[in-house]
Amino acid sequence: MDIRKARWHPGSTNDSHLLVLTSENTFRLYECEFGSRPRIIKSWKVGRVPFSSPSKIPDFTSLGDTAVDFDFATPTLRNPEMFVNKDINKDNVVDWNQIEWPILVLRGNGEVLIVRGNILHDAHENPVVSGSLSMYPPADDNYGIDSCSIMCLQTTPPMVIIAMCTGKIYHAILLKEDLVDNHNDNEIQYDSTYSLYKREEALYVYECVEIELGLFFTDNDEKYNCPIHLRCDRGNKSRYFCSHNAGIHMITLPMVSELEEYINAPKENDAVRLPSLSNQSSSQYLICRRTKHTEANEATPILGFGLLQEPCVLIALLHTGDIVARSVIDLYYFPKVEPPEPIIDKKKKVNKEEFDVYIKKLLKRETSQPLIKINSKSVSPRECLQFLYHAIDIFRKEHFVKHDTVREEIGKKVRALKVMKTHLLKELDTLMETKKELHQTAERLAERYEDIKDEQEKLAQRAKEVLRLVNYKEPSMTPIERAEAEELRKMEIRIEEMKIKLLELKKKSEQSGHIENNENLEKKKEIVFRGDQEKTIKNNITQTSKIIKDLITEVKKLEEEVSI
Repeated sequence: MDIRKARWHPGSTNDSHLLVLTSENTFRLYECEFGSRPRIIKSWKVGRVPFSSPSKIPDFTSLGDTAVDFDFATPTLRNPEMFVNKDINKDNVVDWNQIEWPILVLRGNGEVLIVRGNILHDAHENPVVSGSLSMYPPADDNYGIDSCSIMCLQTTPPMVIIAMCTGKIYHAILLKEDLVDNHNDNEIQYDSTYSLYKREEALYVYECVEIELGLFFTDNDEKYNCPIHLRCDRGNKSRYFCSHNAGIHMITLPMVSELEEYINAPKENDAVRLPSLSNQSSSQYLICRRTKHTEANEATPILGFGLLQEPCVLIALLHTGDIVARSVIDLYYFPKVEPPEPIIDKKKKVNKEEFDVYIKKLLKRETSQPLIKINSKSVSPRECLQFLYHAIDIFRKEHFVKHDTVREEIGKKVRALKVMKTHLLKELDTLMETKKELHQTAERLAERYEDIKDEQEKLAQRAKEVLRLVNYKEPSMTPIERAEAEELRKMEIRIEEMKIKLLELKKKSEQSGHIENNENLEKKKEIVFRGDQEKTIKNNITQTSKIIKDLITEVKKLEEEVSI
């Protein structure tokens, strides 16, 4: 029995659970607590156990029906229907036991199985092994018949990477599959040891990257094949590394950042933010261990490698015991540039590319020059010369030409900036003169403002004084006094009416006297009143004069009281 792959379970609370895949199509879960021996806590099969057979009779192992690698997908809820209409972020309704980590299992023939179940807590229940995932678009060779490694990036949605021994690497996205076939029997029995269920997910392959497994191979040469081991970069999800007997490669994934932008974009801009396949993934050959002249049986494996972040340094351990360190420069990573604020009109906004991003695009290389680490004893002078010519050719085609182009672009940019600087200096002089004129105008306006302000203050003081005098002259009377004043006004009106009537009586009496005199003169007669008539007339006149006198006296008193 051989160990195909071993990985630490990401859902272990104390990081002590190790999952091992063996050559017998069997998973074994070990608990490795500190200070104690590892003990097996669960074991289950994902396929038939290989059997020993004569070398001339092929078994299903040689046909690629055995599991060769596995990786953990993004965590999911075991019963998502229980949490409908519930906010998982606010309400702590999800228990750790209700989270499961699906396992993607890769077979040698390219098929991918998915294992579901909480293997850490369900001690008595076997995980559910789903059938081979569908891969779209369909391919005749099922995307390779010599698969060797699988890796799932913890992105949204998950991105699955499948490597072949031939150097081809497929990039796919794991999504739910809409099943048209609605059969009740969703379980297929292969034997009495395990069950294979129908899958719910599918892999959507969107590109293929082919890496060089050694240098100096031409199209007519027989290529070198070897297993490829995948490793993610925890500090940057947009790239990963491949180690193999021919060295180490770095693969960049622009699709990861495009998917993040699409997920975080507003709903009204969904169509604009759709991921584009124009930015293809690219590879860089970092360390080379083989050429086409290297013997097939010569050992050149990479025993292990690690990454140091900020700055990123790759440290590799060779089979000879040598340690190689190399700086990793990602020329395909573009930082996010926020648009300048404020933006006056978003409709008229021009999406202009930044100059540094443009220069980085010009410096992108199709072929990289790896660090050569080959046994010097097995290298002939001819091969050394070939290495030299290869490096010179790469530097001429991929470095010097691009650097010349970048130099020309930088020269154009410098000339444009100089012209713009001259124009801006002229505009600055014009603005300084305008500033002086505006300053003088502002001084004049400030003086006028001060004069107007002083005049306004004077008018305000005069208005205050007028209001004060008006308030001082205005009588302050009680309701009784107001009623008496109203009655006094009415009496004055009556007095005026009486005066008018008296004047009319006087006029009538004068007229009647004249008339009588005329009559007396004419008739020469004397009118004599009786004693009682004369007395009555005198009494009436006396009473009227007294009333008038009393009214005049009362009016004067009221005038004195109300100070009118």
